Amino acid sequence: MNMRTLNLPLLLDREEIYPFLNLGLTPGPLPANVDKLIDTYLRSITQLAKPQGLIRVCSIRSITTDRVVLDDASLVIAGPRAVAHFTDCEKITLLAATLGPAIDEHLGGLQQTAGAADAFIFNGIASAAAEHTIEILDAIAVRDIRRSAYYPTARFSPGYGDWPLAHQRQFIDSVSGGKIGLTVTSHHLLQPVKSVTAVIGWSRVLLERSYERPQGKPCQGTLTCRDCPLKEKCLS
Repeated sequence: MNMRTLNLPLLLDREEIYPFLNLGLTPGPLPANVDKLIDTYLRSITQLAKPQGLIRVCSIRSITTDRVVLDDASLVIAGPRAVAHFTDCEKITLLAATLGPAIDEHLGGLQQTAGAADAFIFNGIASAAAEHTIEILDAIAVRDIRRSAYYPTARFSPGYGDWPLAHQRQFIDSVSGGKIGLTVTSHHLLQPVKSVTAVIGWSRVLLERSYERPQGKPCQGTLTCRDCPLKEKCLS
């Protein structure tokens, strides 16, 4: 099994945070109280988070119009749109990242004892930190793919496009997610909450690593595309 477990840095800057606070990419001067809360909770999250990641490379056993089956892994990539993303691929890299349970615990405390603004800002910064962490894993995976003379696809995750979120448990089983404390709820949601899974394909065909949205809503999230903090680099 080609698997790596990594302890990851968290070097989050403000520009990465703003979209997750619905402030756009380059907001103007912020109110003093908001600016202070961002500084406070950025420090808190940097101290509380224990970012870890898992990377596993699997060969593809078979591809049909609606399924990608992997060698020696229970995970199946399902759905015609999801499968089309990997049509020219020979291998798949599985990525899983988490900030650890302390972030969830602190957020739960804030929701009980602090104001709505505190919880909103803490949650937004934590979401930005989770995205930052999966992007670090992405960069490691892409480097390895290119060094092996393949081209990487863009990331794709359970719950995006027509790949059902119900496959999240297969994903966590396939990367032995318990090694970094990852579990899946009965509603197919990751625990700890600030965790992310994704796959990247290995292709011999030159690909554009594009995150442009296809027609219609590409994910199964509750936010509209307009309100989603990831709308600028949405997964296809």
